[in-house]
Amino acid sequence: MYKQIIRPLLFLLSPERVHSLLLSALRCYSHLPFVRSWVRRYYKATDKQLVWNQLVFKNRIGLSAGFDKSAEAFNELSDFGFGFIEIGTVTPDSQPGNPKPRIFRLPKADSLISRTGFNNPGLDVVKRRLEYKTDAYLLGVNINKNPGSEKEEVVNDFLRLYAGLYSLADYFTLNWGSIEATLMHTVLETLTDFRNKQKNYRPILLKIPADITTEGMDAVLHCIQAYKLQGVIATGPTMDRSNLSPYTTARLEAIGAGGVSGKGIGKKSIEAVKYLRSHSERGMLIIGAGGVMTPEDAKQMLAAGANLIQIYSSFIYEGPAIVKNMIKAIH
Repeated sequence: MYKQIIRPLLFLLSPERVHSLLLSALRCYSHLPFVRSWVRRYYKATDKQLVWNQLVFKNRIGLSAGFDKSAEAFNELSDFGFGFIEIGTVTPDSQPGNPKPRIFRLPKADSLISRTGFNNPGLDVVKRRLEYKTDAYLLGVNINKNPGSEKEEVVNDFLRLYAGLYSLADYFTLNWGSIEATLMHTVLETLTDFRNKQKNYRPILLKIPADITTEGMDAVLHCIQAYKLQGVIATGPTMDRSNLSPYTTARLEAIGAGGVSGKGIGKKSIEAVKYLRSHSERGMLIIGAGGVMTPEDAKQMLAAGANLIQIYSSFIYEGPAIVKNMIKAIH
């Protein structure tokens, strides 16, 4: 019903308009306990738990950062079967992001082009919202600096976020390439020094871009080893548009800049996972993300070496049942 009726109606509206309506609907839905109970039962699928580094993932399918940037509906989204939810990207101060329109659907290629920027309400608002998290799933937070921060300000931005949300999140993600490598080393040293002084342990993951080179992945693995980080998310969007063949060059140029997510990533994420698994230390967590659109894609990602999977575009194109269908396929 979603693909035949609901999705065509939603796709008549702009992507951000649909997203806004969805978040509003989820906020209303949060006040309907009987409906929520039914939804949880309907979308529940049995999967083996993954116990890793003191964290217990109730299943292996999670929601990527970017869907709930502002931490508005993480509890409600977990009702659709997700084992873990990642919010953000969160910056210390609120950000408007790039001018609209900034998200574009490419339904013939099951893809999205996005250049949203860091639009989010900032640390203080997100912190208040996360205080309402339930214990039914694991929550990750993708963090980044304020766009205008430089040098020491960057380090302080990350520490402010990490320390401010430390007691509320189960793990944190930093985007590799969001700041230059030398500065990233300083950030990671600062965050791990802070963590070593805490009673509780909050893992740090690095999320790599789809277009990363093997040399880049080697640098990430070295960084993980040097600072005793816990794992990697592979991958984010790609700038390569060669897998968007149903669309003309003129059409894509008219859209303008932006990263491609969804099926248009092609095999980049799976190839990255294969490389990381074969070159990493045993026990490193790998979350496969990017281009995982179908249950078969999920099986291939796990076969490539991923421990867990994150989705985003497939939730939009396939509907909420995709989580349950993937879990059934990989069980």
